[in-house]
Amino acid sequence: LTVADEGALLAGAVQPAGEDRLRESLQNIAERGSPAVRARAVKMLDWLALSLAERAAQWPAWRDLFCNMNGAPTAAQNLVNDRLRAAAPGLADAVDAAQAHVLAIEDQRAALAQMAATAALVRLAGPVAARYAAFKEEAGFLDYADLIGRTAALLAAERVGWVLYKLDGGLDHLLIDEAQDTAPAQWRIAQALSGEFFAGAGAREARRTVFAVGDAKQSIYSFQGADPNALGPARDAWRDAVTRAGETWREVPLDVSFRSTAPVLQLVDAVFADGEARRGVVAEGATLRHFAARAGAAGRVDLWPLLVPAAEDGAEPKERPAPERLATALAAWIAGRLAQATPLPSRGPLRAGDILVLVRQRDGFSAALVRALKAQGVKIAGLDRLSLTEQPAAADLLTLCDVLLLPEDELSLAALLVSPLGGLGDESLMALALGRREGLWPTLLARAGERPEWRAAADFLRALRARVDFTTPYALLAEALGRLGGRARLYARLGPEAAEPVDEFLAAARAYAATHPPSLQGFVHWLRGAGAEVKRAPEAAGDAVRIMTVHGAKGLQAPLVILPDTTRLPPAEKSPLFWTPDPLGGGEVPLWSPRKEMRAVLFSQAVLAEKALRQEEYNRLLYVALTRAEDWLVVCGWQGKRAASEASWYRLIERGMARLPGAAEEPCPELDRHGEMRRRFFATPQTAPAAAPGPEAAVPPPPLPGFVGRAPAWQPAPPPPEPVLPQPLAPSRPEGVEDGPLPAA
Repeated sequence: LTVADEGALLAGAVQPAGEDRLRESLQNIAERGSPAVRARAVKMLDWLALSLAERAAQWPAWRDLFCNMNGAPTAAQNLVNDRLRAAAPGLADAVDAAQAHVLAIEDQRAALAQMAATAALVRLAGPVAARYAAFKEEAGFLDYADLIGRTAALLAAERVGWVLYKLDGGLDHLLIDEAQDTAPAQWRIAQALSGEFFAGAGAREARRTVFAVGDAKQSIYSFQGADPNALGPARDAWRDAVTRAGETWREVPLDVSFRSTAPVLQLVDAVFADGEARRGVVAEGATLRHFAARAGAAGRVDLWPLLVPAAEDGAEPKERPAPERLATALAAWIAGRLAQATPLPSRGPLRAGDILVLVRQRDGFSAALVRALKAQGVKIAGLDRLSLTEQPAAADLLTLCDVLLLPEDELSLAALLVSPLGGLGDESLMALALGRREGLWPTLLARAGERPEWRAAADFLRALRARVDFTTPYALLAEALGRLGGRARLYARLGPEAAEPVDEFLAAARAYAATHPPSLQGFVHWLRGAGAEVKRAPEAAGDAVRIMTVHGAKGLQAPLVILPDTTRLPPAEKSPLFWTPDPLGGGEVPLWSPRKEMRAVLFSQAVLAEKALRQEEYNRLLYVALTRAEDWLVVCGWQGKRAASEASWYRLIERGMARLPGAAEEPCPELDRHGEMRRRFFATPQTAPAAAPGPEAAVPPPPLPGFVGRAPAWQPAPPPPEPVLPQPLAPSRPEGVEDGPLPAA
């Protein structure tokens, strides 16, 4: 920017260089051009006939003569038609220069608007950031960025020697795992810790080493600050330090897979052989090639046809959406494979725990697949993460909290009464609610003696209402679930799978009380606003089908991996805020563009660069998803009204399958009973000796604690007697002090 405001910018813009030549060219165009071109030239001459002040006031009209409604430059043939350009080659030069001038001024205008918006954002964000920092300081909290930043500051060049001295010089070996997901700030910490490793002879004899494992093809955590481009410079810095010190440096390529069979690896190599799929995965000029350590093990890759939306025909009943139909088909196929004990030649019959379904995100398809698998009777571990407030048991507890806070909320009270905690059926609720002259809550209290279930519900709520203003949310919920039998009623209707949401709900109440005043209303507001998320440990799934996101499955594997979510493209830019290098100094500066017309060229370049990075990570995410499969990979998907994009995972895999010479086709009855839809598959037989199957020992699920009871009544067991309080010990107390004798250790 060369001006401070738009007025000064337009004052210098309304008198373009070479105005006399431009006017002369426009007069010729107005006489010799095509009708539309002549009309535009006349409008340009009218604007040039205005005074400078009038030109500035009517700048939008001048701009619209050179730009379309989207702000893009008007096509050259609409300024000077092609025949006239050919007849008089130099005639259009002045008009083209005027258009370039207008575009440059428009970029300056957008930059001014963007600068003002960014300055406003910074003015707003400054106090917010200061208040957040003060809150953390007052509460003694550190977030993840604080841990990284303060550690890096502690290991700054002027302090690292002191820190290593305080470590007693005992740091000899540095191991870095998943190095491709390391952020630049974390690299600075690692390099500071190893800075003295290869600086020369030390005060003691020790062989110091750095062992780093990283694969840039698997860097998928950019939202956590990971930068795969930082892996190379870190490696080069260590290599230079090691070679200068005369020590041994080894680079070991990661091209041998100890997980996947040959068909899976051949597909991976074929998918990333050329085209857009290589971006972000394979370096320029390099070739991706994997070798299977499990030589001779049988493997298979299936590519199902895409499910398309049903044809809209008013004469036939409306068919379910394609994602739901695919979920149903997959569940039936999985149930069939498990019922038939489909053999995996290299390991034995297929079990539920051998199946891993990878999705892009937890959405409606994931929920539909969970429902379909449960309907088929397949053991399922559920989603790897779940929102606590969306679980039925937790929703019932939240409704209970709403009723305790405001029993006059009749919708919440009615929902609670027909929940497991209320114990009423729909008919019982209608008998209570219909024809009443008062609110539902006073009606329940007045008529409680007429039916046992009404009495139980009224006593349950009265007991809790009497304590709601005098105890913590955790104590209130513990009483509702324990002494008043709420947990038993929840389990009796929802089953043992309600145990986890109930326990997590109690844990959330306890966590809230640790950092907030113990108010029930505050807890409900906090829980709904925070959307507490429960993360399941994937290794604790047992013999059950797992459904996970690709990010969550990083580092895991399964004999059979299913990829159903393969047509979704990378999301658009997540935020109109970008950080760009400061051209006047070090560091980065923010650029905020709340509206498209505020996007200057610098911002548009940042948008395009960020889009390219998203596409590269999208390709790496596909690489991670494909390489989770050990023996069998199944790829399927659905598409909307538009055909799947050529950049989608499905199309990339489809082109990879076409490159495999041994791929064949067969009917796909799971999706089409008429045999018209066909799937492609690529398989190799078992040539190596199969591993001897171990004895199948049924692993019983871990028993629930005694306080939850047992089915079907789920009556809680009495608590054990409390132990006697032990005598407090103080072994660090010196002898002979006034506080008394030293207790025995």
